[in-house]
Parts: sequence; structure tokens; C-alpha cells
Amino acid sequence: MKITPIYKHKILCLPAEAVEARLASATSDELKVLLSVMADPDLDLTQRAARLDLTENAVTRALSSWVEAGALLVESDAVSEKKPEPAVRAPDSPAGQISMTGAPQPPKRTLVRSALPHYSSEEIADAVEKNEGCAELIDSCQQMMGRIFNTAESAVIVGMTDYLKLPQDYILLLCSHAVSMQKTSVRYLEKMAVDLHDRGVTTYEALEDELKRVENRAGLERYVRDLFGLGRRALIKKEKGFIDSWANTFRFSREMIAKAYEVTVSNTQNPSMDYANRVLENWYAAGYTTPEEVDAAQAERKGQKAPPEGTSFSTDEFFEAALLRSYGNPQDGGEA
Repeated sequence: MKITPIYKHKILCLPAEAVEARLASATSDELKVLLSVMADPDLDLTQRAARLDLTENAVTRALSSWVEAGALLVESDAVSEKKPEPAVRAPDSPAGQISMTGAPQPPKRTLVRSALPHYSSEEIADAVEKNEGCAELIDSCQQMMGRIFNTAESAVIVGMTDYLKLPQDYILLLCSHAVSMQKTSVRYLEKMAVDLHDRGVTTYEALEDELKRVENRAGLERYVRDLFGLGRRALIKKEKGFIDSWANTFRFSREMIAKAYEVTVSNTQNPSMDYANRVLENWYAAGYTTPEEVDAAQAERKGQKAPPEGTSFSTDEFFEAALLRSYGNPQDGGEA
């Protein structure tokens, strides 16, 4: 049988060695994506997915397979940019001809894992068969979340092991944490896993440390909300940073936070978290760890003789004066 291609005005050139080696095992989605990229490498992820009638996850997964095969180079500097690097036009080629061969290739970059890929029922069954303990892992997650997973939910657990390469004990700990927060959505579990992976939290030990940090911050946040009268409004990024520092860097007790609040309101007549944070930073630098130490240091300062000639402030008096200049004194018409 003789087959003659009809090129008309556009030709597709494929990286023969890499593609031929994958043809027997390539899925239909992978072949669709490959041909789409060769025809128009400049389409963004959303456009390509819509044109091929695929999900964005499926396109990302197909791109990853061709990157691993050495047929494509995909560069992404941000999670929102999953567009393949434009192919190099072959010298003296007809208009529209694209070649991925013979062009110098820059160092291979890792594809950003912004979401877990789509898995079909067959792919899930294959992954469960190949990955020891995967079936038991899915079963344990189902028991913790109190229901039987559908195909999409099972695919999330498979993707965490097969795609993100996270240890099974890591996934169980993350699932347990989600349930403890009354979050029983597998989609929520997926978002946490991807975010942690992208931040480099990929071992069981690192996850333990991160979850402890999160729990410390969450526990203190409830107290700080009540103390500073924040109500139920969403905290801004700076306020979250303050609470994280107080809980995990300074490791101050609630009594120390309350002491800083008293100093803040006494000096500014307003519950300013900015002012309180500066107070706590000063105490942390001075090595104070309890309200009693703060009181003792204050009493000692009051009992000291006048400062040396030419000095008008003690260290802490200078600090307090600087704060009032920064945040204003309501009694003088300034802002707190």
C-alpha cells in the first residue's frame, strides 16, 4: 500500500527518534498534543486544551510525557505559564514549517507541577498495580475521609504518588491533617499537596515541621483575633506574617502577646498590630521571654541613675519614642 502525504501550504516536522520510540505506548491525548504543538507552538495552555477538547491537566500531562521523551522543551517561569517554548524554524524551510531537530537546545528545565494530571480508569488501575501499597493507601484515605472515592478522587491519590512522587506516609499524614481541620474534600487535599510540593516540602519530616508551624499559627490566630478585635474578617498578608513570627520565630506565649497589647494600647490608645509587633521584636532582641522579665527590666530602668551627660534617652525610651514618631500619638493628633 502506497501512502502519499498531501502537504498543501504547511508541513509538520517531528523529532523522529524520540517520537518513533514512543509511538507504540503513546496515548491518544499525547499524540493530539504533540501534533498540536508542532502545528502551532504559540498557543497557551487554555487555548490548546479548548482546541483539542481536553482538560488543561490532560494537556500538561501529555506535554510532560514528551518532555521526558526528549521530543519537546517546555519552559515555565510561573504557574500560570504552561506554554511550550516556541519551536525553532528550520533554515530555508517553507513558510509554516517547524522543526524540533538540529537546533541547539538549552538546558532542560523542570515542568512546573501546577496541578495533578488527569488519569483514566485504566491508568489508575495500572498505577495501583505497579506501585506497591497504592491500593492500601487509597483505602486508608477513604476510611479517614469516611467515604468511597470516585474515579477522579482516586486519581488525586494516584497523582500524588505517581506524579508528585510523594511518600505514602506523607500522604496519610496530609490526609489526617485535612480531616482534623474538617476538610474532607479530595480537591482540598490536592491543592495542599501541590502547594507544599512547589514550596519544597516533599518529605515526611518536612511535612511534620510545616504542619506544626501551621497549627501553632492557627492556634495563636484565634487568640489574636479576639485580643485585637479583628472579628472574622480575612487577615491581610502582613497580619498573617506577624502572627507567624510571634508563634514560630519568637515563640512567645499568649501572656507575652497580651503584655505587648497592653503596652500598645497604653501608648497609642489603639490596638495596632504594627506597633505590637515592633514591641515584641524589641523584647525578642533583648532576650525577654516572660511578662515578669519585661516588668523587671522596666523597674530596673526606672531605678537607674540619670543617663550620662549628652544622653536624653535610655535604649528602651528611645525605642518607645521612635515608635510614637512612626505610628503617631493620638493625644497629639497623630494616627495610631
